[in-house]
Amino acid sequence: MMKKKFYIIAIMTLIVCMFTGCGKKKEESVSEDSNKALKDDIVEFVNNKLPSIEGDRENAVAIYNSYFESDDVDLAQFSSDLQGTAIPDMQNYINSLTSIDVSTDEVKNLKDLYLQSAQKQLDAMNKVAAAINEENPDYLVEADTLIKESEDLILQYQTQLRTLAMDNDIVVNGSFSEDISSGTDAIP
Repeated sequence: MMKKKFYIIAIMTLIVCMFTGCGKKKEESVSEDSNKALKDDIVEFVNNKLPSIEGDRENAVAIYNSYFESDDVDLAQFSSDLQGTAIPDMQNYINSLTSIDVSTDEVKNLKDLYLQSAQKQLDAMNKVAAAINEENPDYLVEADTLIKESEDLILQYQTQLRTLAMDNDIVVNGSFSEDISSGTDAIP
């Protein structure tokens, strides 16, 4: 009777060990698959998708920043350039950014930070246009605040991206905080 109990316990232990071993292999496989999905998602979003839509943003930012690069600015022309080109280009950029599909939560968070930053930049452009058209300098203060908020969001984005890249051994195209303007009026 004692031998039967021993054999039953030994067989049960062996069965439990077999199932436990299978579970660990499955968990490792799922972890490797999710890590690969994260790497692929980061590379696709940061190295491929963002650069492909960057033209509208670069044009909008160049127009906006031109105001802060010169002491002799034609405000009527600047307002016209903002409303006719920079603001529509920035809105197109935001629409393109919004339409980028990402699959992992980590990259969704990155995209959200980047999108919030772009929206703050667009809001700042609208404030500057309103300041010129309505001759209200208070709007310039609000625009400056929006730019600072945009810079903070970009720094958060870069910090999270840097961490994800280092943790997952990913090479990210571009650079980090050195892209951020040190001036508080210009868009980075």
